Amino acid sequence: MMARAEKKYSDIKGSRDRGPKEFKTHVVDKDGDIMAVSEKNVITVPSSTTIKTVASLMRENDVRRLPVVDPGTRRLEGMARAIDILDFLGGGEKYNILAKDYKGNFLAAINAPIARIMKTNPVFLDRKASVEDAINIMIDRHSSCIPIVDNGKSLTVVSVVTERDILPPAVDFGVKIKQVMQKKVIISTPGMMLSDVSKIMVRNGLRRLPVILLEKVVGVVTIFDILGYLEKGSYKGINAEENLSVRVQDIMAPEVTSVRPEQDLGDVCRLVRETGFGGFPVVSGERLEGIVTTTDVFRWVYRSKKE
Repeated sequence: MMARAEKKYSDIKGSRDRGPKEFKTHVVDKDGDIMAVSEKNVITVPSSTTIKTVASLMRENDVRRLPVVDPGTRRLEGMARAIDILDFLGGGEKYNILAKDYKGNFLAAINAPIARIMKTNPVFLDRKASVEDAINIMIDRHSSCIPIVDNGKSLTVVSVVTERDILPPAVDFGVKIKQVMQKKVIISTPGMMLSDVSKIMVRNGLRRLPVILLEKVVGVVTIFDILGYLEKGSYKGINAEENLSVRVQDIMAPEVTSVRPEQDLGDVCRLVRETGFGGFPVVSGERLEGIVTTTDVFRWVYRSKKE
């Protein structure tokens, strides 16, 4: 596993030497180095797949995005995103679909096809693209998973590249987490409702919120915790408002994997691989000092060192 990670890092370092690129792909006759690191066993869904089923697939496979394709041609039609499911559950404008089209019927709404809420013009890369193209998209557009297509005309999905595919190895970077972390952190409390957390995540483009009680970190609530509520099916009847009033303390992960401000940034890469999490609260004792994510790692490794 480490050998594979080191190979990927070597490929990425090589791509950085060519200077910054736009998000467009390169017109060459062979595959770009993106194909060397991308995942070929792609989990896709047709547009008729229910929202609840998509949520379950995301949880089972530890992904927040799934390409939506034509089942016959595998042509890319859209992107199923966890953040859109949260939007649908009261986080933003897509809640109007649940409230108006389904008249607040939670069960009917979550069994609607993903086509109702999917992103219809997703970012993608051609198989001739470079790893650096993917890095730029992940940093600038906060996209954790990018479909790779056979060519720009057929849009046949051949692989995907994720943050973990291009994550640097767990070596000492010589920079402390406190120098890279985000110091202004949006938090949750145990008593907040699922609908409130969804709003916060959608409006701020967040995947996780530290849960604070009496100035102590007592848990973390993530997009996956909310998807898990859909997956488990322990609903409060059919009314949307009742189901969206579930409290954070009932769905959050109480075990907190955190880091300390003085640790090397390379420890974040190690924890991402060990836990599958994409970000961690930074704490001193039990007090929250900040949060550090894979985007912070990418920004420092692939940009700050070049400036």
